[in-house]
Amino acid sequence: MKVLERQDFLQKLINTIYTPDIKVITGIRRSGKSKLLEMFIEYLKRQIPDANIIHINYNLFQFSTLKNAAALNEYVENLYAPNK
Repeated sequence: MKVLERQDFLQKLINTIYTPDIKVITGIRRSGKSKLLEMFIEYLKRQIPDANIIHINYNLFQFSTLKNAAALNEYVENLYAPNK
């Protein structure tokens, strides 16, 4: 399957990096939301090497225990690095 590069959508995300707003990516099923987010993460890793990136993919079994707010909060708190 070919992945379409969504440079316009990626640029919109890039333009909001330093804003305090919560970014929400919406779209119909299989429209490329996850791939867009992966492209954004790769961009951040290249441009801001010490960025605090916590990526949770609920499709993977390793995250199956994060079913409530307390478990999710604990997971994020343990990974969060305040100096980044």
